[in-house]
This record gives sequence, structure tokens and C-alpha cells, in this order.
Amino acid sequence: MSLLPVRRNNRAVSTDPLVQLQNDVNDLFDRVFRGWGLYDPMELRSVLTPALDIEEDDQHYYLHLDVPGVDRRDISVEVDNGVLTISGEKREEREKNSRRSRSTERYYGRFYREISLPQDADVDQLKAELKRGVLTITVPKTASSNRRVIQVQGE
Repeated sequence: MSLLPVRRNNRAVSTDPLVQLQNDVNDLFDRVFRGWGLYDPMELRSVLTPALDIEEDDQHYYLHLDVPGVDRRDISVEVDNGVLTISGEKREEREKNSRRSRSTERYYGRFYREISLPQDADVDQLKAELKRGVLTITVPKTASSNRRVIQVQGE
């Protein structure tokens, strides 16, 4: 069993190509109309869905999430019933002064990602580190596996 994102851009991940196409169109719609000011960026979780890379070796799974400008105190990493949830908030950095904004492309607000962990993940030894805007979560694999070979009896 491999790691599987449960939700992406606040939508369920699906292996059905038509469902995935609909999700992609919805994401595009959100990005286009957000630029017209028809949405409040603080309410759009899809804007702040951190990009995720997953790697593994024989002993660990490694998850790398882009969270530039987010303080480590504003990030929460939790595991519940085999689902890893990463959530947090990117806070606005603007100073109060007399300047008027001419263009704003950076977004602030809450974000989250949920990842279904495989059965061999050792959630008790999970570690998280934030370095240069990248959150790396290391999930050790358990030494023992639930896999076994069953001999077929009979003729």
C-alpha cells in the first residue's frame, strides 16, 4: 500500500478520469475568478493547498510540502486513524501604512492536506521539520509487516 492523498484542493481525489477532469476544471475556475475579485482569498482553501512530493526508501516515507512564509508555530501535524493531516495558516505580512496596493498575487489564510498512511507506517516515530519554506515529514516504516504467504491446501 502506498501513500495516497485523500483530498486535494478541498476535493476528494479519485482514480476516475472524469471525476479528476471535473476537479481540474473546478480548480481552474477557482483560479480564474479569484483574480476578478469574485472570491475572498481567505475563504479559498484551494489557493493555499501546499504542493506535495512523496518519496520513500527501505526504512522511511518522506513527505515534502511547500509552505513558504509560514512560521513553524502556525503549522499543525496530526495523525488520526491512519490519516496524516497537515494544517496551518499563512499570516498576512503587510504593515499598516498609507500605501495603497496596486497588485496583490500572494495569498494568506488557512491551508490543509490529508494523506492516507500505509499500514507499515510507524506513526509513533513520525518527525516534522521546517527548513527554508519546506516542511519535511519523515514517517518510519515498521520493522514487521502484516504480509504473509498462505500455503494452499488440497489437491
